Amino acid sequence: MRTLFRRTRNPDWGSLSSAVVTGAAVGGLGASALALASGLFDLTGAGGDAPVLLSGGIVTGLASARLLRKVRRPRRHETADILTGVTVAFLAMVLVGTFAYLLTGTLADPGDALFEAAAGFSTTALSTLDVDTMGRGMLLFRAGSQWVGGLTALILGVAILPALSADRELADRRTGSGRTPLAPSGGRAAGNVLRLYAGFTLLLGIGYLLAGAGPLGSVLLAASTASTGGFVGPGQPLTEPAVQWVAILGMFVAGASMVILWRLVTLQWQGIRRSAEFRTYLLLLTGGTLLLGWWSGAGGPDQWRETLFTLLSAATTTGFPMEAVGPWATAAPVLLLLAAAVGPMTGSAGGGFQIFRMIGLVKLARRELMRQLHPSLIARIRIGGVVLSEAGVGRIVLQQFLFVAVVVATTGAVGTLGLDLATALTAGVHAAATAGPIRALDGTLLDPASWSRAVRLALVPAMIIGRLALYPALVAIGTAATGVRDRLRLRRRWAALTMERDR
Repeated sequence: MRTLFRRTRNPDWGSLSSAVVTGAAVGGLGASALALASGLFDLTGAGGDAPVLLSGGIVTGLASARLLRKVRRPRRHETADILTGVTVAFLAMVLVGTFAYLLTGTLADPGDALFEAAAGFSTTALSTLDVDTMGRGMLLFRAGSQWVGGLTALILGVAILPALSADRELADRRTGSGRTPLAPSGGRAAGNVLRLYAGFTLLLGIGYLLAGAGPLGSVLLAASTASTGGFVGPGQPLTEPAVQWVAILGMFVAGASMVILWRLVTLQWQGIRRSAEFRTYLLLLTGGTLLLGWWSGAGGPDQWRETLFTLLSAATTTGFPMEAVGPWATAAPVLLLLAAAVGPMTGSAGGGFQIFRMIGLVKLARRELMRQLHPSLIARIRIGGVVLSEAGVGRIVLQQFLFVAVVVATTGAVGTLGLDLATALTAGVHAAATAGPIRALDGTLLDPASWSRAVRLALVPAMIIGRLALYPALVAIGTAATGVRDRLRLRRRWAALTMERDR
């Protein structure tokens, strides 16, 4: 009798189904938490958007929690399925953000809302919003979406990918000799990253407040700086020199690797001194600032401060706007475009190709040139004490190919849709690098709102793929394509069998 009334256990889900549904639920929970926080913050002002944000956050959160409870996870997830789940989670946040802009009336067109949500969560400094007409809640939602997107990228790069045996050279796992690693395990890595990221954001908020940015401006700028998102609220707070200095320091730190920040907090000075990537980061920032100042005719301390601000804004892919200092030489915007394409240190919240991979490519090119002279040469690629495996070298080459492919495809798309070649190339690089703002050849800032809706929508895939470090997003696309192909094949076979049976 017991066996008759015993409740049978539902079978576990497949790896891909479980990863996709879990990703959708986690993305919904993250976006709902942001909506609830923004709704509560809106109550400190006029509160016009609070009902929509609070009710939408509650409904989305409850639906996502219910969906998460229904998932029956398999014993093991495939690597490609996990990356697909991460991509689905990110897309779910973008979708919820799109509805938030539409339901609050911040944007009336679905295409514009999708572009704004994608730009926010991908931390790309492109926006069509009129910040002077927005309520406090939606201002926080826009800046907070960047903060969530930056955290997603950090956890993906520092915790998830190394745990999946990808980019292990970038993870700080080694113990011994008094070392305290950042990422002894995937869970510990995520917790350490969250504490560093939240603490850094809090310190930035205090710094901006002391510099005179005001309570609202300090919150928005702190979230934008820590995430390298570049969103600026009303009132143009970045015109104040003291606020600029806080932004300069914040962008410099945000562009550094989480490993460097962890070693700084845990007083592991030797590890910082031995970091070849950190030395290259300092060299590129110093050299880039000097070149930009020379090519823009910077003269006094104020102009050199603005030059440093502009270079850091591009090199860390933060994208804070700053008008050109003096008449720019033709090489100045090219320098900023290259700085945005390379990006900051690997393991930071910034986008772009990133410095560690650039160093790896340079060393790989030098090794292959040496092998032309000495065919029997056996040489490992070493970056600051880290020896790259051949698989790691292959992934760097793959990342280079994917980055160039996304830039070329996006440039071709937006060029076909109406942008001139120079602007199309600049837009393609900035979208793939999640950077900004986009400039003309004379250094003037371009407004994405002046482009057609089709051009802005063509930038959305590049922004999302670039924020997800290229590889995970493209793996997810490949997994989805394979699933669709297999289903179509199965349907054809079933139709063929049905036809044979009917005969």
